Amino acid sequence: MAEFVNSRLDRYEIRERVGTGGMARVYKAWDTKLERLVAIKILHEHLADESNFKDRFEREARTVAAFDHPNIVRIFDYNVMPFDGVPIYYMVMSYIPGQTLRQLLEDVNRDGGKLPHERVVRLIDNLTDALGYAHDRGMAHRDVKPGNILLDERGNAVLTDFGIARMVQSTRLTQDGISSGTPAYMSPEQAAGDSGDQRSDLYSLAVILYELLAGKTPFPDEGSLSVMLKHINTPPPVISEVLNTPNAKLDLFMSKALAKMPDERFQTAREFNMAFKRIYREDVVTAEMLSLPMQTERPTTVVPSPRLHSHVTGQLTGPQQTSIFRTISQTIQQNPRASTGFFVLVGVIVVLLIGLLVLQRPQSAAPSDSAGAQPEATAMSSGFFRTRFNPGEESLIYWPVGDVGALETSISDGLYRVINERPQRAETITFGGGNDYTNISITMESVLDPESAEASAYGIVWRYQDADNFNVFAVDGLGRFSIWTRNNGSWVELRALDEDWTEADAINPRGESNLLAVDVIGNTFTAYVNNTRVVRLSDDTFANGAVGIYIASDDGAAIIDIDRYQVFQSVPSMTGQ
Repeated sequence: MAEFVNSRLDRYEIRERVGTGGMARVYKAWDTKLERLVAIKILHEHLADESNFKDRFEREARTVAAFDHPNIVRIFDYNVMPFDGVPIYYMVMSYIPGQTLRQLLEDVNRDGGKLPHERVVRLIDNLTDALGYAHDRGMAHRDVKPGNILLDERGNAVLTDFGIARMVQSTRLTQDGISSGTPAYMSPEQAAGDSGDQRSDLYSLAVILYELLAGKTPFPDEGSLSVMLKHINTPPPVISEVLNTPNAKLDLFMSKALAKMPDERFQTAREFNMAFKRIYREDVVTAEMLSLPMQTERPTTVVPSPRLHSHVTGQLTGPQQTSIFRTISQTIQQNPRASTGFFVLVGVIVVLLIGLLVLQRPQSAAPSDSAGAQPEATAMSSGFFRTRFNPGEESLIYWPVGDVGALETSISDGLYRVINERPQRAETITFGGGNDYTNISITMESVLDPESAEASAYGIVWRYQDADNFNVFAVDGLGRFSIWTRNNGSWVELRALDEDWTEADAINPRGESNLLAVDVIGNTFTAYVNNTRVVRLSDDTFANGAVGIYIASDDGAAIIDIDRYQVFQSVPSMTGQ
């Protein structure tokens, strides 16, 4: 086997070997033309014995080189050239100096620790995004493992070796059931000698997730054949038993993700990620065992909207941060409405159960009648709630229905419809009454009706103080997002960018549903769209406050249908840490 250190391939000076594997060796090199460090992956010579390998290599390398994704290593060049009389196939890639996920896991295990939950979710976000991007373009990885995952300087996962396994796949390499891949992370079909597809990648990703949570793979590598047979025949150990932390949802997730038959697994990377995020985000006690009602702050506050059109500049007075919003009206209107519902008294046994589950917090004061009005609704002590807008849900009485200020609201067919027909205006419906939420997660699944003006926006309100003071994260029908603080009647876009609204691939356009989520932990806000993080930042303008809904019209009406809204404590534990 040839050695390449201190030699040269075309314009690349090879400086040191940084890794090796069953398919290739990786070197750090210097690009003499562009004067930059690069990584060069040189395939082992014996893999190129097939007569058609050059065509296969160039075809697959060209496909991967066209990828442009932050979580997939970039390929700058690929070539074949003679070296000591042997054809050498190589790829030139971006050089990422960080460690691999394999090295990180070894460091963590050596120290006897576990990765923080947020780090696990972030890594799975990165990897499902990368895999989904490649799968949508017809490329399966076929060797997803921690050694093929690099961590950049910001800790993001970057997947390498896309297409390498497919490039070396040939009749010679797969005949008689000979498998490619890494046994500890290999799907059952690959272990049986099949080539595998995108669902094989997701199985391997599930093995990685299992290891991230448990500190070990479901089938530790006691020998290649033994591990492969276990992947084919043996059910994986139940992860909650390994963690010694009961979690039925996580067990069900892993059972599906590690199913022996590909048709029984998650079929897409997005489906995998969404299912995992639901486990991570939902507090099983508050969101499922209890159906906690909420208190609705009946006055609907009408507030001037942040500028919805990034191309409208006629009303801007300058580039200063205080001027990157459009003032529609200086009048803040409130429309008090008495509650039409009443709080359903809970039996003694249920009260005791709830008291235990919410850590024995004191109960809120009983509702009182006002003269000539029905009782005002009072939230339960925890303040957590979930509503799916189905008949019979106790929390339905806390959602305003009918004309609410300038809004029209209704509940039908499991949807809460909110209509804002006032052009160039934003309005909020807030909840929680006396609940001052601190460390929480808020999710809202909703769709902007196709009849709405395209640039109309909708989103989540939190830390609401009054009509002039709150935070909001919103998306619009053009596939853009923005995050704001309204402070003493002035809008401040918290990212301090030149643009107020930013496009994001994760956002579905008008007429398609979006799952919005905001994690509020201390003064750090993390916002997600369809389980993809789009922004994380800090703001300490307000310490706490109520939560609610934001809807802003453009030149025409804004109509949103909300399928789900919930607030729960952040962050639920999966592993008992």
